[in-house]
Amino acid sequence: MSPPSLKESHPQAIAVLGVGQAASRHLRLLDVSEEYTRFWGGGREQWLGASPTIVGCENENRKLLRTLNQALANGELEEGYSLSGLDKSSWPLAVGKRALLIEWRITAMTMPGLGERVLVLVQRDISKRVEREAELERLATTDMLTGLYNRVRFDRLLKTEIGRRSRYVRPFSLIMLDIDFFKAINDSHGHDVGDQVLAQLGKILCDNLRQVDVCARWGGEEFMILAPETCLEQAVQLAEKIRRCVGEADFGTAGQVTVSLGVIEARLNESQKSVMKRVDDALYTAKEQGRNRVSY
Repeated sequence: MSPPSLKESHPQAIAVLGVGQAASRHLRLLDVSEEYTRFWGGGREQWLGASPTIVGCENENRKLLRTLNQALANGELEEGYSLSGLDKSSWPLAVGKRALLIEWRITAMTMPGLGERVLVLVQRDISKRVEREAELERLATTDMLTGLYNRVRFDRLLKTEIGRRSRYVRPFSLIMLDIDFFKAINDSHGHDVGDQVLAQLGKILCDNLRQVDVCARWGGEEFMILAPETCLEQAVQLAEKIRRCVGEADFGTAGQVTVSLGVIEARLNESQKSVMKRVDDALYTAKEQGRNRVSY
């Protein structure tokens, strides 16, 4: 049975590569689908006999073509030969002038009427799929009330930072904070007001942290801050700054709100469990000593 015409439009781009003329031993485009021209611009007739575009980056494309031409010269393009990759280049395209993320695969096969052995290039635009996956990941790792990372995401980042601490002997500190008498806020004003306090506190934290710092809602009224490249003294200064900013903020119906904070600097080769217990103990000490204070 004859293969479908490549002139038809496909949800994926298809191009057939082969040796167009006996005098030339370089791969050329023997046929392309309409989707291929949408990816790369121009018309079908312009592409026939031209050098293939596999990826958008010109230098990378040349490297791929050298690899394929070398395989052709060495007689390696047996049926089943395959090459694949992901093109993360950004370039202006014919389809809406936007950058695409293209997944591609080249496979050697026999196609009657186009040569004994040809390469079939298949390219798929997976940009929307990747965007959807990224959005699902964001939803799964974000606290919806405050917009901060949730506990799952923070655990992953903390594990990574502990590994970095062990490998490169770089300091990092943790700050754990808790809203003082939060239960009384909920009991007196209702959970809606309590949620407003949590959301506003999340914004205060974001506004007063460095770009490198990571902040998460740990659970309930507890929050965690991961401060990379930060020694204990610097982390204590940051914690004091946060404590003051929260104490000076207007929380509307809830009135004045204060927080207690525990601070630690991670030790070399310390386990995640140990790090978390020490920062939790530091927070407990701050609350035992009267709240609205920093303990380290």
